[in-house]
Amino acid sequence: MSAFQPAPFQIVDQPEQLRAFTDPLRSRLLWRLCEEEATNQQLAEALGEPQAKVLHHVRTLLDMGLIRLVDTRIKGGNVEKYYRAVARMFGLRSPGEQLPAIAAAEIEALREEVRASALLFPDQQLLWEGRHTRLAPERAQEFYRRLVDLVGEYWGGPHIPTHQDPDAPTLAFFAVMYREPSPPAPDPPA
Repeated sequence: MSAFQPAPFQIVDQPEQLRAFTDPLRSRLLWRLCEEEATNQQLAEALGEPQAKVLHHVRTLLDMGLIRLVDTRIKGGNVEKYYRAVARMFGLRSPGEQLPAIAAAEIEALREEVRASALLFPDQQLLWEGRHTRLAPERAQEFYRRLVDLVGEYWGGPHIPTHQDPDAPTLAFFAVMYREPSPPAPDPPA
C-alpha cells in the first residue's frame, strides 16, 4: 500500500475533466479508485471488463489528472502499477451542454453496478425507494441539504469521518433527485 492519501473532496468543473464522467466505465473506475488503489488487472477483474479496454480508460483518467500512479511493484518479473483517484469524492459542476452525457453515463454506471451486485450477491436485499412530488425550489434545496447530512452521517463525506466496521460488507448508496421530464397528469375532477 502506498503512502499517497487522496484529498477528501474535489470539485470538478473543467470541461476536459468533466468529460471523464461522460463514460460509464470511466465513472466505475473512478468509484473503485476513490475507495482503494488498484492495478489495471485488478480493476479489469473487479469490473468484468477486458484489460485493454480498462487500460485505455486508466490512461485517459491519468491524462485528465483525476487519478495518479501511486506505486510500482515488481512481482514475479512483472511490473504492477497501482493507481488511485486524487480525491475520495468528486463534486461535479457541469455546464449545461455536458449535463445530459454525464447524467446518462452515471446512470449507466449505476445500472451496471446494481446488476453486478445482484448477480454476485443474490441473497442480498436491494433496498429501493422512490417518490414523485411537487416541491418549491427552496423546499427541494432543504430536502437536498438534509439528505446530504444523513448520507454524511452514514457514508462520511468531505469533512465527516466514517465509523466503519472492517468486517461488514461494503454497501453503496446513490440517490438522484431530478425534475420529471414531463409534467404529471392533472388530478381528476372531484
